[in-house]
Amino acid sequence: MLCNSATSFAWNWRLSRRCALPLLVGLWAMLTNQLALSTPLYTVAPTIIQNPNPRAPLAAVLQLETSEPVEVTVDLSDDRRSWQVRFQHVKSLRRALPLVGLRPAVDHQVKVSIQSKDGKKITFPRPLTYRTPALPANLFDFPQMKIHQAQVERMEPGITLMTVRRRALGRSELQTSKQREFALGWSLIIGINELGEVVWYYQSDSRISGIATLANGNIFFHTARFSPVEIDLLGNEIRRWGAAKGPRSMPPGSTPVDAVTLHHQPEELPNGNFLSMEAIPKMIDNYYTSEHDAAAPRKTQKVMGDRIIEFTPGGDVVWRWDSFDYLDPFKIGYDTFWSYWEVRGFPGAVDWTHGNGVHYDARDDSIIASFRNLSAVVKIDRKTKQIKWILARDIGWSPQLRTKLLRPVGDNFQFPSHQHNPRVTPDGNIVVFNNNVHQAIPFTGEVPKPADQSFSNAIVYAIDDAAMTARVTFATPTVSDVSCNSFAMGDAHVLPKTRNVLVNFSLCYPGMKIQTWDQRDRTKTYPDDLPSYPRLREFQKDDPLRPVFDLELLPVHDLFQWEVFGVYRVPSLDPTALRKTR
Repeated sequence: MLCNSATSFAWNWRLSRRCALPLLVGLWAMLTNQLALSTPLYTVAPTIIQNPNPRAPLAAVLQLETSEPVEVTVDLSDDRRSWQVRFQHVKSLRRALPLVGLRPAVDHQVKVSIQSKDGKKITFPRPLTYRTPALPANLFDFPQMKIHQAQVERMEPGITLMTVRRRALGRSELQTSKQREFALGWSLIIGINELGEVVWYYQSDSRISGIATLANGNIFFHTARFSPVEIDLLGNEIRRWGAAKGPRSMPPGSTPVDAVTLHHQPEELPNGNFLSMEAIPKMIDNYYTSEHDAAAPRKTQKVMGDRIIEFTPGGDVVWRWDSFDYLDPFKIGYDTFWSYWEVRGFPGAVDWTHGNGVHYDARDDSIIASFRNLSAVVKIDRKTKQIKWILARDIGWSPQLRTKLLRPVGDNFQFPSHQHNPRVTPDGNIVVFNNNVHQAIPFTGEVPKPADQSFSNAIVYAIDDAAMTARVTFATPTVSDVSCNSFAMGDAHVLPKTRNVLVNFSLCYPGMKIQTWDQRDRTKTYPDDLPSYPRLREFQKDDPLRPVFDLELLPVHDLFQWEVFGVYRVPSLDPTALRKTR
């Protein structure tokens, strides 16, 4: 009988004592190892619940409690696809992990695995089942969407986030308080996949402007209360800022920023600060009272012009650039006298610059800003604050500013007119959404073009800073069935992998006649008087005529307007992937 045989030892109680000790030690080691292998890494097995935050109802929460820090791998599948999400570097032993990207009213199978730092791994044998809720049935609270085209194999992969707004028909200054609340007290961020299916949404109690993600992977958007907001994928508010000097009180919980307004879409800078437009009022004597008649009597006017500011996460303003110091307030454009700022807390104010997009160019530490009512895109040196160039028509500029105008190159060149939201493309060009309304400058004898000659488009410009030239490298057509009269807002992005161009026609009026761009002309039909059908389209860079994706929002019974202010494509709603987009 061998001393190293545990079986022999178990049945032969008279073995030599010299065999017993090593065998007992061996048995103890085996039992200890078996016990270690069977000890669970978890103290509470995983469960799935609907997101407790009703603002993001399609999201689910995976609950799990472990005895030590682990990496969590989640394999998800529905009736059509499967995907995996990994949660790494989570130190908390109690976890509430977001599960997003789930289609509505569908059963999802969820398989969970955990692994410790030393390689111990547990895969829970029984998949969990979770059924998502259906989308809201009220078509005033959630848009009906029609997919005209979805050529997935030719599209940029990912999830498109779009900010959806609504408004009652009629001009802003004539609306009742309930009509204004219908618009101002509600908004959505909707995430759609390549087929146009909703896979995530967030409901806000305030009107939302643009949309982006932050370096930490959270979602960043701006509200009509002069308040940028950061949320996580479960819709939980992380941070909020407000204009401390604004005409209305800041939303609760806001970090005060030393600003009169914060408007359109602020942007996170590489240093963690934020870049934003701030419109400020200034009383100017002998100012225009009409954009149609230069000889009309003048008077002292409250003029809204834009500052560009940089503020810290703590709300301190550390950099300012003031348009009143660098541009001529007596060079005006059409829409100076609409009610934009009057209905936002500045009675009697006229809208001089209407800044509507600001973007940081890290290549040379500069800032690119769009001034809608001046039909001008301006590049500013951040260190010296001097204007580097102006993309605009050579009409009405002072002799000094004329030296900053870019020279157009190419037979296909098109200047922007009342454009929106400039961005640097992955190739180093500049893309803008060109609303293309008016196409005229006041007091020059030019007559604003009617709506049937004012179709909006996306334009990509290659700009040579040294030669001071600009040429068009891509443009969607201005007269075709892939354009529309998108009077305001709008967005365009050149996507990083395919270089496809994602275009948001924020307002469309199919088959409806706009008779005037002048808000004060009550004798003719103005865009706000008509229902709108926004269109989201994606084009390949070599084919601006046939979109590979085309989605339309439909207002129920033509009773109101849908608006899509901005769009933003992310690779997925995986938190790790969101962090990598910055």
